[in-house]
Amino acid sequence: MTLILPMAMHRWNRLSTQRLEEDWYVRLSHIDPEHLVMLTQAESSALKIQVFGDKKTVEQLVRDFGGKLTLLAPESWIESQARPPFSIRGRLRIHSDDATFRASENTGRDIFIPAGMAFGTGDHATTATCLRLLCDIVPHLSSGWRALDAGTGTGILGIAAEKLGASAVEAFDFDPVCIRVSKENAKANRCRKIAFTVADSQRVGAFQKADVILANLYSELLIASAPGLAKKLKLGGHFIFSGVLVSQAAEVSAALERCGLGTPRLLKRGKWCAGICAA
Repeated sequence: MTLILPMAMHRWNRLSTQRLEEDWYVRLSHIDPEHLVMLTQAESSALKIQVFGDKKTVEQLVRDFGGKLTLLAPESWIESQARPPFSIRGRLRIHSDDATFRASENTGRDIFIPAGMAFGTGDHATTATCLRLLCDIVPHLSSGWRALDAGTGTGILGIAAEKLGASAVEAFDFDPVCIRVSKENAKANRCRKIAFTVADSQRVGAFQKADVILANLYSELLIASAPGLAKKLKLGGHFIFSGVLVSQAAEVSAALERCGLGTPRLLKRGKWCAGICAA
């Protein structure tokens, strides 16, 4: 199996102080949370902030906040040791090492997202909680259920939906590079029921209605996209979302309720939360 690598990746670095960590999360709330890393050390008050993204995004961060831009060659940011596989509710097993994926029993619940992705591998709180919520509702879904993956990133949520029994998955992202990588990851996982499209989450008219919508989007985009996405959820369907800071959860919940969805059940993981609500 060939390791799938994205195109040129850039990193933004900036030093700050730990007492401003919450402020930085708010300032960078437009950044996909899986692209954002906050690093601290036990005996230091320093906070090291990193954002991984395309050149345009990183250059804008330098203009807005100072800091340093670094171009990362793929071989320089692939992790020296891939993380061991981890289980999601006993229904999925996520691999970042193709060797463990190859050696797995391959029962249909194994998912491979290369460690070289640097993000979107499933262990960030936002994606992991989405996966847990999806696993929780699968036993209660009717056969032939469909999923819509909004802001697919590496494709992991769409891949998980197919592995868990979706009859069809539509997945989209605004970034063409994400779509290219997602297609390659779906192929590596032998998925055949996912249709990937470059699309804007605020323009979803062309997509079919789904029984499950998976929206791992930052708060402002989720709020702006909620009216259109809510119309794509079947009656009785489930809307799973994440990428929301705890401090923004009430605002997001209110926006979803205004669109006719039920009051979300929220799950908090550190600074982040995810939620689920019904049509």
